[in-house]
Amino acid sequence: MEIDMSAGDTQHAYRVLWAQVVMQAKADLENEPIGSILYNQAAAFFVSRGDWAESRLMIADCLNMHPDDLSRVGQQWINDRRRREGLELEQNEAPKKSDPLVLPRLVAVPGPSTHVRRGRTRTPRAVNPFNPFREKVAAAV
Repeated sequence: MEIDMSAGDTQHAYRVLWAQVVMQAKADLENEPIGSILYNQAAAFFVSRGDWAESRLMIADCLNMHPDDLSRVGQQWINDRRRREGLELEQNEAPKKSDPLVLPRLVAVPGPSTHVRRGRTRTPRAVNPFNPFREKVAAAV
């Protein structure tokens, strides 16, 4: 039996798969003991940096989400669980806001001319030698 899936069906199947991965991580956050390996891995998926952030980026892209949105939702789930258990909330590792980075502005300014003319210099002529009426012009001058 051969199954022929179109590109849209394949994309939908991947989206469903990654949505199930996110929901399993949520289930681990809600049901596993805090501090267990499964709980820690689920929490790391949502809020950690490095390889976890790269995985979160890839999965969020498949789900047509921004990875920060996925991280925010995961942090909320972690905080909800900690509140239910009567524990202190973990500090968010959100980057500190700073002044915007001022980038240098590039301005095109013509440099000094390094082109040196060689040979004889052209002197302006009173009469254009290519003018078909040059005899008349020369006589008038």
